[in-house]
Amino acid sequence: MKKLIILAILALFAVPAFAQTLPILQFDEVQVDGTELSPNATNRLNLDRGEEYQVRVQFTPLANIKSGKVKISIDGYEFSDFEDITDASDLNDYKANNTYVEKLSIRIPDDADLDSYKLRIELTDRNSQKFSVDYNLEIDTPRNAVSIEDIFFNPSDAVRAGSSLLAKVRVENKGQKNQNDVRVTVSIPGLGVSGTSYIEEIENDDEEEETEEIFLRIPRCAKPGSYDVNVEVEFNDRHRKASERKQITVLEDETCTDQKQTTITLGNQAQNAASGQTAVYPITVTNAGKTSKTFTLAVQSADWAQVTVSPTSTLVVAAGQTQTVFVNVLVNEESQAGAHSLVARVTSGKDTQELTLTTNVQEKESSLRGVFEVTLVVLVVLLIILALVIGIVHLKTKEQTETYY
Repeated sequence: MKKLIILAILALFAVPAFAQTLPILQFDEVQVDGTELSPNATNRLNLDRGEEYQVRVQFTPLANIKSGKVKISIDGYEFSDFEDITDASDLNDYKANNTYVEKLSIRIPDDADLDSYKLRIELTDRNSQKFSVDYNLEIDTPRNAVSIEDIFFNPSDAVRAGSSLLAKVRVENKGQKNQNDVRVTVSIPGLGVSGTSYIEEIENDDEEEETEEIFLRIPRCAKPGSYDVNVEVEFNDRHRKASERKQITVLEDETCTDQKQTTITLGNQAQNAASGQTAVYPITVTNAGKTSKTFTLAVQSADWAQVTVSPTSTLVVAAGQTQTVFVNVLVNEESQAGAHSLVARVTSGKDTQELTLTTNVQEKESSLRGVFEVTLVVLVVLLIILALVIGIVHLKTKEQTETYY
């Protein structure tokens, strides 16, 4: 009797255990990049390392599943402690006899071993129930594949403006073919500098690596701050490329100051000139910078004068040098008296400085004074002629008197 009771009790405990083993889920379809897989099939799906793949999982619960999620994974990766080959959906409540689709993705690392693997599809819930199915895979390598393994800078990733930066790029051939004439370009768009070099050959023997060195000159007086460094490796006759991005810090160049590097001065802002006369305005340009600069002088036209620039309207001023140009303002004959102004613009790159040239046109001398001067000259001439006539008459009279006696 006691044995029957014990068997009955054991049977009661065995019922839920047996029920637990009953399937409550079926995986209807699993696709990797559009290719449908069969569980534990003899044929294996070939995947290339270094690539990302989309995985579509379609399933139908036969019972309600609360707080469940779908997880996909590939085990056996050497460095799974740092980077897992896995992905999972968000938690969800799945209802019985409804069909669901979860879209996930996995990336095969560049350094995964070339071997056979299993893609494991799992569904777990809050009660730690796990339903899984495996699919056979083969991880291979692409025909052409190059990766950037490392980028480092010398002396460091902090460099002073005006100094040189040595960028070292380590490139690895992860494909099936040897790669020839691999083009490596390092650029800093924010500073407008770049450098390019070529690696003659990278063999495919056991993932061979090559390191290329490229010098970059950081512009003097570059603005301090962080800048992106773009590294691009072109291979397979430049039909394919790999790229990475890092950052450097540019430190201030203490020799660069905020002092004004260009000085433009006007010798005489205001001058007097009468009609027909020329007023000359000297403009001096001083370049206190460390590089030569080009300056362009433009003067507005005027209806009261003719304006010319000599010796030239375009100056190339060397570093630390000074040059002078002259603006010549020839006042027209019919110009009205009074102050007249012109604006001269000196431009260098995006910088422009305006100078105002003022010419005080003086009134013409009175015409009456001219008439008086002419009349005076005529009178003087007449007096001279009259004096000559009187002298001649007096001389003839004296000769006649002497003859009589």
